[in-house]
Amino acid sequence: MSNTGLSSGTFRTRFVDEMAARAAARDARSVGFVVEVEQAGDRHWLTVSRRRHPFAPDDASRYAGRLRTIAGAHGGEYEEYVEELQL
Repeated sequence: MSNTGLSSGTFRTRFVDEMAARAAARDARSVGFVVEVEQAGDRHWLTVSRRRHPFAPDDASRYAGRLRTIAGAHGGEYEEYVEELQL
């Protein structure tokens, strides 16, 4: 199957509390995301989420909305979607 026309990348959310970031990561995993939690400087934590497989580009906004809701429920903020370049 060709990946032509599909999107792939990472969705980033930011938290001031590590436990909140880890709780949000757990929730994001439960709805199909692969998630890493990273420390960002001295006072912030990031979740970096991705889908396992490339997806239709118009699904990116739906996934971003889901992560925005999860982040907000744990006191965090959705930052951005960073699309990976397709070769």
